[in-house]
Amino acid sequence: MFGSAAKDVERLRLGDAIYLWRDGQLQDMQGRDIPLRAKSLRMFAALLSERGRILTKDQLSEVVWPETVATDESIARCIADIRKALSDEQYEIVQTYPKKGYRLNVDSVAADATGLPSRGRAPLFAIMGMAALLVAGALFVTADMPSELDPLATIAPAPKLRDTVAILPFVDTGTDNGFLAAGLSDDLEIHLAEMSGIRILSRAQTGVISDPSLSPSELARNIDSRYIVQGNLRRDGTQIALSVQLIDGTDGATLWADRYEGPQDGLIAFRDTVPDALVEAMSLELSERDRKRLAHQDTSNPEALEHVMHARRELNMFTFEGSLEAEKLLRNAIALDPDYARAYAELASAYAIRLENDWTVLSDADTQKAFYFAERALELDPDLWFGHYALGRMHSVAKTGDTALALRHLKQAMELQPANDDARVYYAIVLMMSGSIAEARAILESAIASHPQAPFWYHLGLANAHFHLEDYETALEIVDTCLDQMPNSPYCLRTQIAVLARLGRIEDAEWTIAEYEMLGHDVSLDAIMKSAIEREPAMVTHLLESYRQAGLE
Repeated sequence: MFGSAAKDVERLRLGDAIYLWRDGQLQDMQGRDIPLRAKSLRMFAALLSERGRILTKDQLSEVVWPETVATDESIARCIADIRKALSDEQYEIVQTYPKKGYRLNVDSVAADATGLPSRGRAPLFAIMGMAALLVAGALFVTADMPSELDPLATIAPAPKLRDTVAILPFVDTGTDNGFLAAGLSDDLEIHLAEMSGIRILSRAQTGVISDPSLSPSELARNIDSRYIVQGNLRRDGTQIALSVQLIDGTDGATLWADRYEGPQDGLIAFRDTVPDALVEAMSLELSERDRKRLAHQDTSNPEALEHVMHARRELNMFTFEGSLEAEKLLRNAIALDPDYARAYAELASAYAIRLENDWTVLSDADTQKAFYFAERALELDPDLWFGHYALGRMHSVAKTGDTALALRHLKQAMELQPANDDARVYYAIVLMMSGSIAEARAILESAIASHPQAPFWYHLGLANAHFHLEDYETALEIVDTCLDQMPNSPYCLRTQIAVLARLGRIEDAEWTIAEYEMLGHDVSLDAIMKSAIEREPAMVTHLLESYRQAGLE
């Protein structure tokens, strides 16, 4: 299999330098890790395991991006990372074969009795001289000190952290600014997530496991993320004080920090500089598209931005009233800035959530509006991945939607933003609801495994996959995880009702139905089935019979 380590410790000659390949990590002869992003390291491992062979782009994509779509740009970027790390300016170590692929030129280097790489035997007098030096040196080196002459006796390096960015919820140091602090960290996450070369651990993932008592290094190890972004905000009337810092979790060092103090109207100008500064501080090489996204300004209107941040908070409540309030806020944002593409996409997504839960009065009218808003977002910004995501979501839930178009737009979102798993997970959900359950389950398991704290709806998708595969015990365990994160989620509660019914736990199912009704949801069989997005007839029947077993009429 591609990507497996050849030996626990192997010495490699790459160009003119010697490296160590130790337990799947490339190191220099002093035992220090060679900085490579996770995807680039995986690609190097694939090339190394098939040394001397040309690997095609499809073969590399299969190893590095399993169950997803890899663009030529993503592959080229990983190759560029490897060449940069190895100082391969002449492309002699990683060779390109036009229309074929890439090959790694590498030789294994034998080690002699000293543990050092052997380039031929040294003369006897040289060996004796070295022995004398070692004996003399031993007089000055205590037994517990590592010898610098033996590269394998160095102090073990700190654990390798994933090259991901964890954006912690910004801290409100005032009395009533919790919304703005949370909104700004969420906004920064969205801006950085637009970059295909940046892997983000969202606030939804980091917020649950972050602990203010931990040092940045301890937190970084807990969430397996090298970079930590922290922020503090205080608002006094119309005046804002916002500080942001980037910390390297490897050693706790501050890589970058900046602060804004002034009127709220000036906050957007500062906010627009932060992603660029973070990218520079992390020494990231961006693609041409990423650089364009970084330079792209979504809105220059601070009031419109604040309306969008308020709307996101309302939508996260997952209530009909919240969706109505979000719609009003997003319409206000569009009125203030008619070219605000993200606001249109957010509005389309709000309608999709409403349709998923049958929170509609005029379903046909709402559907037409939602499609218009998603299409308008893409007219204004064709490269907005969230616009394709929203349109794909609409096609998956609307009666007039087209499943093939849903998958096409979700795939486009994946290509535009390969580092963001939301489009990939929703793509899997649409696949599953169309009958490709096993394929969808594999994608969902892969996405969840790559997150220290996957969002609740990732678990919901996997629970539904196990439910339709009739693995009800596993489905119940997973839906419980979903409800631990989002106790009032109507999606999770509906799945729990169906699973409990299939397990014969009718009394427990009745309790969940009562809880669902207490939250203000219609518990009639017709209303709950309207919220289902299953398209394959056998799956619809399976779900319908499950609800009937639970006692819904």
